[in-house]
Amino acid sequence: MTKKITNEDFSTFQEALKGVKPLKNDRIDLYAHPENTQPFKDKSQYDDDTRHEPLSDEWESPEVSGEEFLFFARPGLQFKAQKQLRQGKIIIDDHLDLHGLTITEARETLLEFIRFAKTQQIRCIRLVHGKGYRASTQKPVLKNKVNSWLRQHPDILAFSSAQPKDGGTGALYIILKSG
Repeated sequence: MTKKITNEDFSTFQEALKGVKPLKNDRIDLYAHPENTQPFKDKSQYDDDTRHEPLSDEWESPEVSGEEFLFFARPGLQFKAQKQLRQGKIIIDDHLDLHGLTITEARETLLEFIRFAKTQQIRCIRLVHGKGYRASTQKPVLKNKVNSWLRQHPDILAFSSAQPKDGGTGALYIILKSG
């Protein structure tokens, strides 16, 4: 049953809307942006005697280019979560930038960061590895190493190249196992 709107109802509605300004954007941002997070810098929360997980450079995944999209998910991760990860719709709790680090420094920093994230019960992180444009080789060295290391790490549930606004194919969204 529909009710016809009277002139009085319409006038009341218009009066209620006085002073209301239209929104410039009708799209709702469904997740927190990495800009709202604090970058990982504080290493003082670690015990000096913690062991580093071995990430082998001998186990290599197929080489990828700087512009190639990366995606990896362990069996059991729901399709909906995989889709949200690829679309960048999972809240990013922290981020790490590996630009300018050597392979050894990058591996150690990544391991420390994952360990830190686990102790802080962080679920999703953004990792910037770059596209390797300044590399002397044709393929991005750090991007390929990170791709290989993350596939080996037992605490990594899934990762995907980021959306362009978050670094595109030069960055990853990573979901860590909980617990």
